Amino acid sequence: MRWRHTGFAAFCLFLSMGQMVTARAEDADPRVAIAMTASEKAFVLGQMRLFVKSIEQIVAALAADDAATAAEAAAARGALRFQAENAMPPTLGPKFPETWRSFGQPMRKGFDVLAKGLTQGETEKVSLARLGEVMRNCVACHESYRIVDAKN
Repeated sequence: MRWRHTGFAAFCLFLSMGQMVTARAEDADPRVAIAMTASEKAFVLGQMRLFVKSIEQIVAALAADDAATAAEAAAARGALRFQAENAMPPTLGPKFPETWRSFGQPMRKGFDVLAKGLTQGETEKVSLARLGEVMRNCVACHESYRIVDAKN
């Protein structure tokens, strides 16, 4: 019986240490926390995955000298297509700080500019430089913000 209590105590200690490590990790993260509901978070993370997928498609297409496919992948993440789809949850926009928008809007417009340049025959070097500009916004945003679960 004594061993059972010791095992239970050790288990409780293990759980509490895990919670302390998690709390310290969040406290050590200097990025601004943005609280989102599960559906808002799913939307934002889904968009991020689409950005990464499009970037991969653009790079692969440029490596294969396929500007049309690269342009299509860039246009898919642009502001023009995003506004036309209007898929963002209406509760999400007001949660974004102005600096979040200062990363996101130029990034989407950058995809549009990249798509336009690709359709107009710009060089691979120019296209990759444009993609680098787009990705600087991604990096800056990820360095500045983190998503946390909204407390209900």
